[in-house]
Amino acid sequence: MKVKLLLSLFSISISLLAQVEGVAESFNEDFWEETPVLTNLTEEEKKSNAVYISDVNVCKYEYGTFVDPKSGTVYDDVLIEENLYYKRIRLNNDKAVENFNKVYISMSNSRDVINLKARAINKNGKIIEFDDSNKKEVENYENYGPFTIFALEGIEVGSEIEYTYSIKEPGRFNSFYFEVKVQDEYPKRHFHYELTVPEDFLIKTKSYNNLEEVIDDTSAVDVNRYVLHLNEVEKFKEEDYSKGDALIKRAEVKLFELENQNQRNFFSYSKATKIYSKRIYEGNSEKDIKKETKVIKGLIKREKWDKIENEKNKIIAIEHYIKGNLKRGQTGRYYIHEPLKQKVYSKQNAMRIYARIFDLLDIEHEVVVTCNRFKKQFDEDFETYNYLEASLFYFPKLDQYMAPTNDFMRFGLIPSSYAYHKGLFIKPVKAGGVRSFYPEIREIAGTNSDVNYDNMTLDIEFDEDFEKVLAHVKHETSGYSAAYTRPYMALATEEQKEEILKENLKSFAEDAEISNITTENEEMEGYMLAKPYIYEGDAESSSLIEQAGKKFLFKMGLVIGAQVEMYQDTARKFDVENRYNHGYKRVLNIKIPEGYKITNLSDLNMDYSSSKDGKNTMEFTSKYELNGNNLKVICYEYYDEISVPLERYEEFRTVINAAADFNKITLVFEQQ
Repeated sequence: MKVKLLLSLFSISISLLAQVEGVAESFNEDFWEETPVLTNLTEEEKKSNAVYISDVNVCKYEYGTFVDPKSGTVYDDVLIEENLYYKRIRLNNDKAVENFNKVYISMSNSRDVINLKARAINKNGKIIEFDDSNKKEVENYENYGPFTIFALEGIEVGSEIEYTYSIKEPGRFNSFYFEVKVQDEYPKRHFHYELTVPEDFLIKTKSYNNLEEVIDDTSAVDVNRYVLHLNEVEKFKEEDYSKGDALIKRAEVKLFELENQNQRNFFSYSKATKIYSKRIYEGNSEKDIKKETKVIKGLIKREKWDKIENEKNKIIAIEHYIKGNLKRGQTGRYYIHEPLKQKVYSKQNAMRIYARIFDLLDIEHEVVVTCNRFKKQFDEDFETYNYLEASLFYFPKLDQYMAPTNDFMRFGLIPSSYAYHKGLFIKPVKAGGVRSFYPEIREIAGTNSDVNYDNMTLDIEFDEDFEKVLAHVKHETSGYSAAYTRPYMALATEEQKEEILKENLKSFAEDAEISNITTENEEMEGYMLAKPYIYEGDAESSSLIEQAGKKFLFKMGLVIGAQVEMYQDTARKFDVENRYNHGYKRVLNIKIPEGYKITNLSDLNMDYSSSKDGKNTMEFTSKYELNGNNLKVICYEYYDEISVPLERYEEFRTVINAAADFNKITLVFEQQ
C-alpha cells in the first residue's frame, strides 16, 4: 500500500505533473436504476438537439488472465485493459433520433464485449428494454474493421436512451498514450472519466482549452487512480476562421514511468527520434541494406539525378519520378529494394525511399513530424506520440519543405494544416564519421500571399443594347490556390476538366455562359511555385445588368465571385486561425459605352487594413483609373497573419467584410 499526503480537491499543481492531487469524485457503481424516469431539462437544454445526461468511461489496467474471444487462446499474467462505458442521452428532435438510433462498437484488437445492456424511456415514461436480436456482428464495417452494431427500439423525440457495456482487451505498453475528449456538439450534465492502473504505473496528464486538470486520487489504495469529474460541460460550437477541433476541451494521458522496473519517459520526443531515424535510415539486415543501395544507385544512374547540378532541381526530379511512377499501396516490407522494383510504395516506407536517395546524392535534409493544427496544436512541453501524425522533409539549404506522400502537392508546398505551427525536427549530426540524430522542436514555416494567390483579370464590355455583359476572365493561381485545381487536371477526362473549369469561371456570374476555355501550366512537373496555373475563358451574362428608367445598373462587385460576409450575433470566443496566408489581385478593365458616363465612381475607393508591429498584415483596397472610356479598377486583398488574437478580431472581420461590401457595388451608367 502506498501512502500519499491528502490534499484538498483544488490543491496546487505538482510542478512535474499537470494533474493535481486530491480526493477524487467516485463513480456510483449502482448507476443502472431499476425504474428510471425521464429527466427534467432546463429551457436551455431543450434548445439542443440532444443532451448527455451522463457520459462515463471507467478504464482499468490490471494484470490477469485474458482469453482471446476469437481464437480461445489463453494468456496468463498479462496486462489487461477494461473500459466500462455508460451513456444516457435525451433526444430533443428528429435529427437526434436519427443520430442515436444505433450504437457502434469497434471489435478490433481481440476485443471482448461484456455486460451489454440498453433501453429506451419513451416520452410517456415507458421503459423499452433492448432486444438482443437487434445486435449484429459486421466483419468489416465500411473498411473500418469488425464492429458490433445494435439498434435501439422505441426511441422518439422526447425520449431518452441508456446503454452500457464493457470492453476487455490486451493492454499495450507501446501505445499507452491517448486523449480524453470531453466536449462534442451536445451539452453534458455529467461527465466522468477515470483511469485505474497498478501501483507502479505513474501516469502524466495535461488538460487543454481551459479544462480542469485531472485529479490524482490520494484516497486510492494499492492502485493509482486518476479522475476527471465534471457536473456540467457546455457543447462545443465551432467558429468560422478558428482552430476548429483543436479548441475542444480535452486531456492528454500517457504512461510516464514503471517505478518497479526503473523505466520512465516512454513517449518522449528523444525516443521518437530514435524510432523514426532507425526506421528511415537504418536496419538490422546488412544484406537487405546492400540490396537497397544497389537498386537505388541503379535508379539514380538511370534517371541521371547525379548529373543535375542544382540541388533544388534534383529534389524536384526525384519527387516527380516517385509520385509519377510509383503507385501507392501496401507493400508489407520494411526494406525498399523490392517496392522500388515493383514501382509501389506505402505511407510507411515512402520516407525511407526518399531519405536513402537523398543520402546517396548528399542532399542535406531533415525529417519533420507534426500533427494537424486544426485537430491539435503541437505541444513541445507535454511529450506524447499523439502529436506525431504526419512526416515531412525539410531542406535547410533551401529553407523549403516537401510532403512525400501527398500526390497533390510538390516541393515547396505542404498541407497547410501541418504548417504554421511547431513540429519535431529530427536533426542529423556527424561526429567522427558517425551520424546521430537529435530532436529539435521548431516552427514549420508556412508560405505567404506572394506564393498563395488567385489573381484575376477581367476585360469587360457591354453589348449594343446594354442587356448583356461580355467578358474575358483570366485566373492566375499559385500555391494552395492552385493546389485545389491543378492536380486534378492530370487525372480528369477532357469532359471533367471542362466541367471543373466552367464551374470555376462561373464565379463571374451564376447565369454566365462560358466558352473558349484555355489553360497553361497544367502539368505537375518542375517547380510548381514558379509556374502559376492559368485558366481563362469568355463569359456572357445578362443577370449583371438592370435598367432603371434611363439609367443602367451594372452589378460590378459580383464579378469577382461571391465573398464571405461575417456576421457576429454573439460574442466571439476564440482567436482567428486562417487555413493559410493568401492574397488576391483583381484587375477589372471596363469599356464604357459611347455616350455614357458612370456617376458613382467614388464608390470604388476602399481602404481597410490591420497591422501587427507597425506593419500591415491584412488589407483590402480598391481604387480606379479613368482614361476616356476605359475604366480600370484595381483591387488588392491579402492575409499574411495566420493567427489573429481575439482582441483584434474586429479588425480581421472588417477586412473580410470589405470584400463582401465590394460585392455590393453597383455602377450607375447615365447618358452624357
